[in-house]
Amino acid sequence: HEVRRHGVRALLLAGGVAIGVALIVFLLAFVGGTRKAVMDRVVSSLPITHLTVVPRAFSLSVLRFESPFSTLDERAAERIAGIEGVERVMPMAGLRVPAQLRADIFGQGFVTDTGVFGIERALVEDQLPADQAFVEGTAGPIPAVISGDLIDMYNTGFAKANDLPQLTPEILRGRSATLYLGSSSFNPRAGARSVPVRLVATSDRVPLVGISVPLEVVNAWNAELAGESAPQYVQLTVVARRAEEVDRIAGQIESMGWTVTTGREIAERVRTLTDVLRAAFGTIGLVVLVVAGIGIANALLLSVMERRHEIGIFRSVGASRGDIRLLFLVEAGLIGLPGAASGVVLALAAPRGAERPLGRVLPDLPLLPGSFFALSWPILIACLSLGVLLIGVAPVPPAPPAP
Repeated sequence: HEVRRHGVRALLLAGGVAIGVALIVFLLAFVGGTRKAVMDRVVSSLPITHLTVVPRAFSLSVLRFESPFSTLDERAAERIAGIEGVERVMPMAGLRVPAQLRADIFGQGFVTDTGVFGIERALVEDQLPADQAFVEGTAGPIPAVISGDLIDMYNTGFAKANDLPQLTPEILRGRSATLYLGSSSFNPRAGARSVPVRLVATSDRVPLVGISVPLEVVNAWNAELAGESAPQYVQLTVVARRAEEVDRIAGQIESMGWTVTTGREIAERVRTLTDVLRAAFGTIGLVVLVVAGIGIANALLLSVMERRHEIGIFRSVGASRGDIRLLFLVEAGLIGLPGAASGVVLALAAPRGAERPLGRVLPDLPLLPGSFFALSWPILIACLSLGVLLIGVAPVPPAPPAP
């Protein structure tokens, strides 16, 4: 009866609880969706059993210097391969001379400076077509792999600026291009050596800026064009037999003088960042809920003051203070429970309605997740329980004696 009599006030208080619950769920779902998208990409590009090893470097302001005592070569690869628990070591070499790539896409030719990297087939084997060879051939174009993120950058940059269609890995697969070795935009050479290449796959395990070809090809070019007497590597990808051995292997490699990055380490950084965001966003929603709880407590206090005479009658017929407190808590529940439930319903609908506006508002950037939100029943139940708990602990003053 009292809730109906003060319907507008009860509706506003229930709305506050609903907004608080919905806000917490909405923000936590946004953090969860972002975390899932980033973690999926991390696990894909660097599985938890993989480590990347690079020469140790020192920074001086904006300058970066590699240590001359931590170069990566065949001897380094053999030392690391000899560590207990290492299943495989996959070197990556970089071309020591400049190169340009020329290609034709949708009838429009373009030329760009590019990095050229040599990789082993095993690094991208699961992302190559089953019948595709990735070795140096005696004739025909050299097989090449490019980064999938590079396609995203092309679609959101060059293609958009030049009003060109979007590219997909399927469209690019099998296309031919030409590499000009020893030539660059700063030092163009008319007689640069031209080498035909053919794109066979895209991968997120190869360098972003450049194309990757078989390792033996780059080693041969470096020996011929740069006078490299022995292969030098820019990176080693180390595969551990078991995930439990990754930390130990990483420690041993670092003690040898190289810098190591693991998939687990990157994943931990992502988890730490998203946990901070989750705590911050959860605090915002909790503040809204607390404000709503204070509003309910204040409404009940006003109700107590307005119903002093009624409370006195209850007391005169034998009602205890606990009975009267229970009465007001029931009234609080009639306000708060529908509000918390409405908040959960609103939280279920809001992400679906927000996906398209977010896609329009945010700039068209690569690496954006397919879905911005990840709802889960544990989050919904936890937030509903939090709303109910707040209602239960809302401070209700003891019933005053009848005048």
